[in-house]
Amino acid sequence: MICAERIQTFVLQRITFILLGIAGIPVWNVLQKADAADTEAASAVTPLNTLSPLLDDLYILLLISLFAILLGIVCAFYLQEWLPQTNWTRRFIESVVAVFDGIPSICYGILATGIFFSYAGTLKTLGGVHVPQRTEDGSTLVPSVFEHDTVVFYIVVLTFILMVMPVTIKTTQTALGSVATPIREAAYALGASHWQVLRRQVIPLVFTRILAGGCRAMSGALATVALIIGIYTWQYTTDPGNMPNRFVLFFGSALFLSIFSSILIKLYASASANPTHPTR
Repeated sequence: MICAERIQTFVLQRITFILLGIAGIPVWNVLQKADAADTEAASAVTPLNTLSPLLDDLYILLLISLFAILLGIVCAFYLQEWLPQTNWTRRFIESVVAVFDGIPSICYGILATGIFFSYAGTLKTLGGVHVPQRTEDGSTLVPSVFEHDTVVFYIVVLTFILMVMPVTIKTTQTALGSVATPIREAAYALGASHWQVLRRQVIPLVFTRILAGGCRAMSGALATVALIIGIYTWQYTTDPGNMPNRFVLFFGSALFLSIFSSILIKLYASASANPTHPTR
């Protein structure tokens, strides 16, 4: 039985790699077209001194990452609590999650940064160059990086989702699976429904671990945003202005969430070693 499960897991993971390779072909073609844009015209544009369009795009990415974390928690509950372990769909999703969860966050950060600047950039799009516009007060108005390049926008959004969602699903599933079976059985024996068991017994026990996983995932997204801001400051601006403050803000938030996640995991481990939660 164990050998059959290992073979099935191996086959599903290989199928995942094949599907990723097939899905990566059109993405690669799109990025190649973007890279083949008019680079001479782009290099002739003066470096821009404004951060507003870039920050607007990054705030959107962070908001999407937060929703992806919440969606990942919901998916983990569905996989762990409602789908049986022998279900083929659950095994396939878990194999995909395991593949993406095994990729270091720095790889996602480099990928997002490479797509954001090398292909989308702050100056060029698939069809040409972002042309700065002058407002009535004489200031420079820079179009959003993704304003005319929807394909690249979706690719970067997908990168952020793949960065945070697998971590959240894996952490939440592990936490739910760590709840002792006698706790659930005792609650069922007293007449509790599935929802009541989850709400009154399971969630209070694993909330700390789930929160730690969400903080860890959001830390990776914030660190990637800080990386993008740092590269933008170094490469595209001549007057950073408030950019160092923005960089410190996002990088400090990422560091804080990472440390906070580690503390929560320590607390969860201590609470699991010395359980004080009574079974009702």
